[in-house]
Order: sequence, then structure tokens, then C-alpha cells
Amino acid sequence: MIILTSIWVTVIVMAVFLGMRLSDAQIKEAKDEANNHKREIKLLRGQNRALSSQVRHLKETSKTLDQIKKKVYQINKRRSSLVKWAALPERGGDWINRIDRYLAATPLSGQGRTFYLSAVDAGIEPRLMPAIAMIESGAGRANANSNNFFGRRAVRGGWASWTTKEAAINNQGQYIAKMWGHATNPYQMRGYATSPVWKGKVATQMAKI
Repeated sequence: MIILTSIWVTVIVMAVFLGMRLSDAQIKEAKDEANNHKREIKLLRGQNRALSSQVRHLKETSKTLDQIKKKVYQINKRRSSLVKWAALPERGGDWINRIDRYLAATPLSGQGRTFYLSAVDAGIEPRLMPAIAMIESGAGRANANSNNFFGRRAVRGGWASWTTKEAAINNQGQYIAKMWGHATNPYQMRGYATSPVWKGKVATQMAKI
């Protein structure tokens, strides 16, 4: 920058050394040319900084995308493994029967198949939702009119409601998968309930199925 700034001085010195006399117009032209070079260099340096910033951003974005892809792969692999296990014919019939026995004599009686298929679709443990329903509503004994078996709050406040039992169960499966991934036990569901003993109670109910 210093060299470029003094180009016009260098030109004058060389001219004097060579015995030449520069006119005011020539001196002004040399100064203008030097200033133009300064502006070009400044512009190029600014563009270079911008490009360097873009390159760093692209590298960070690429790294983040790789991490996301890896996480998605791991989740899908886990879900696939769980779904395949839960969807085995002998497992399906077994789970449906066990859930139906667990919910017998409750308002959710006969919903074993709905609970099971919803769990398979969401990639969660088949016993998790029935156990939560038992803790939150006595398996439908409370909140029967709203079909809110799981103690869910509405987005805009108040309590959530569904038109049918099946809709409530299917929504619960998707809700758990969205918030806590492919959960296999209540200890993974941080924040679902405020009670410090909630997770233990749900786990106890799961053991009964």
C-alpha cells in the first residue's frame, strides 16, 4: 500500500534523475493513476475477505450437514431395527393381546391393536403409550369426553382434545416420536410431566403389560 501510494513520487524522482521535467498535468495524471491502483487493491482485498468468509461458511455448513446426515442415519437405523422387531407376526399378536388384557375393564378396552400399530408406525415401545394413559387418565376413566388420555396440553392453552380414541392414540404416537425420538422407556421423555415420580410410575405400569 505504501509503495502504491508513492508511485507518483517515484515517477517524479525518476523523471528528475533522467533530467526530465514533468508538467503539472503529468504529475496529476501520475497521482490519479496511483490513487486508482489504491482503490483497485482495496476493492480486491475486500472481495477476497468476502470470499474467504463464504468459504468458511460453506465448510461449516458442509460439516453440519454431514453431522445431520449421520444423526438421521443412526435414527433411521434404530427405528428400522425397532420396527422390524415389533412388527414380527408373533410379536404383534402377543403385544396386542397383552395390551388388551392390561386395558380390560377400562374405557380403552379393545384398543390394543390401535396402540400397537401406532407404536410401530412411530417407532416407539408398544407398552409406553398404554402405561402413560393409565397414569394420566386411568386409561380413559378421566377426560373421556375429550379423549385426552395422555394429559396433553393444547398448543394455545387448556387441554387438548380429539374426536375419537383412535385419533388420540395415533396422535400420541407421533407426538412422542417427534419430541423424544424412538423412545423405549419414560426415562427418555424429559419434560413430559413435572412430577419427579412420573417416570417411575410409567415404568411400573409398563412392567405390568
